[in-house]
Amino acid sequence: MLDGRNAYNAISRTAILSAVYGNNTWSPLWRVTRLLLGTEGLVGFYEKGQLVHSWTSTRGVRQGMVLGPVLFSIGTIATLRQLESSFPNASFTAYLDDVTVAAPPGMLGQVCEATSRAMRALGIETNEDKTEVLHTDGPVDMPAEYIRPFARVLGAGIANDPESELITRFVQRKAEETDRLFRAIVELPFAKHTQWRLLSVSALPRVTFLLRTHAPVHTRAAAEWFDDRVTGVLGVIMDGPVTKRARDIAALPVRRGGCGLRRQKEIAEFAYACLGEKGKQHALTDELDAKHQSDLYETLQGPDRKVFVSNTAAGAGRPLTDPQVHADDRGFSTYLRERLLVRVLPEGQKCVCGADASNEHVHTCTRLQQNPRTTRHDMINMTFANGLRLCGFQCGMEPRLTEASRRRPDILIVGLDTYAITDVTVTYAGRVTAYVSEESMEEADPLRAARDRLTQKRQKYRHWALANGLDFEPFVMLTNGAIHPASRRWLRRILGNQDHRLTITNAYDMIVADTLAAMLRGNVHVFNAACGRVGPG
Repeated sequence: MLDGRNAYNAISRTAILSAVYGNNTWSPLWRVTRLLLGTEGLVGFYEKGQLVHSWTSTRGVRQGMVLGPVLFSIGTIATLRQLESSFPNASFTAYLDDVTVAAPPGMLGQVCEATSRAMRALGIETNEDKTEVLHTDGPVDMPAEYIRPFARVLGAGIANDPESELITRFVQRKAEETDRLFRAIVELPFAKHTQWRLLSVSALPRVTFLLRTHAPVHTRAAAEWFDDRVTGVLGVIMDGPVTKRARDIAALPVRRGGCGLRRQKEIAEFAYACLGEKGKQHALTDELDAKHQSDLYETLQGPDRKVFVSNTAAGAGRPLTDPQVHADDRGFSTYLRERLLVRVLPEGQKCVCGADASNEHVHTCTRLQQNPRTTRHDMINMTFANGLRLCGFQCGMEPRLTEASRRRPDILIVGLDTYAITDVTVTYAGRVTAYVSEESMEEADPLRAARDRLTQKRQKYRHWALANGLDFEPFVMLTNGAIHPASRRWLRRILGNQDHRLTITNAYDMIVADTLAAMLRGNVHVFNAACGRVGPG
């Protein structure tokens, strides 16, 4: 393994320009390359924000240049190809300024010397302190101080002995580097939805590379450590211990009703064997996810099974995946606990009606004081209408059907080419009355509760809307954030009729994200009312 000293700043610009202009393949880059590297570059030295010295440079690609890695690689690839033709028994692999040479032991020194000369011709000096040599057996014509039992190649640990404990310790050490991220997530004053984004987006990719580039014998312990840390952070976000069932659900992908926090110890068993085979790891992971989902489904009964199924509906995982959903801490932790089938209120907590305050009871109790579901409904209505107003619509709240009628749909929407009406409703998946407990996971309908509610609302207002030329569709949501497909299509259709500054997709995403955040705040208000607390938070 050879490393170029300060290679980005040292490579000859003439070499890059010659390589770019010498190959018609790069003709789309000719003009921009000349603009970037065809003239001397100004280099400045600053002290306390003030320029104290400057000079011109004809070497190196500028730091932060978007095309820098591409131009650097183009400048070196011709040299590597010449080396390959000169040494047919050797192979060369380069990742920017790191070059790996594989050659027979008797000629390795000759090949490395030729490579160093070629790099010097490009203006790059070899950093001998970082030169490392691995060999399996027999003498090698390289200085003894370069020979190592273990080396890191492009971030992966390599040893003469594939079973070496040195590789295992390297993998463990690299995995534990993520502990700084885990500590930052729980110790810094982040909002819970921000903690979640950091955990799901930043932490997992860091261990994926290790699993794909090292055999399972070296990754099992590191993967188990990583899984334990993820579980600990998840417990902080959801404000309570993570049960085994909750962790099993969290390990499922979002589209299967989970959180996408797969157990890396399971992935470690096959990730390395899938390297180089396109789609194989994805297929094996999906097969594993399907089995876990089916096994979980068989263990669930009653309301838990209904909620688990409803969490697979499109949009039910949006608070986890859409950064536009700015849920407050109570709203997000309540949402997460319900998704993982964890009780929101403490064990033993009684509802104001005297019954046990389980999640299902809180959502269905008819004796809650101060009508918290009405408050939630009003919060959602106002947020939804405000989003439409930002898109240029005029919204009237609760218009009367007739002078004599007491029925009032929620929102009348008027625009340039729009005359529409909707009635917003939120329903809980556990309210499904016709439920077939014997059906399989594949047969279960995640939107059954929403479909029942949509039918009821259509029967209530559709004939009146048609008679008055109104574009009507109920806007039906589940308490987990899922929205009925007919409601989603209706909203997109309405937004497409108005000439506003946003695209239909951007306007839709904005309105839905804000509406979901309002609904999550409303859910907290319902749970507060069940245990006798007042206020929406």
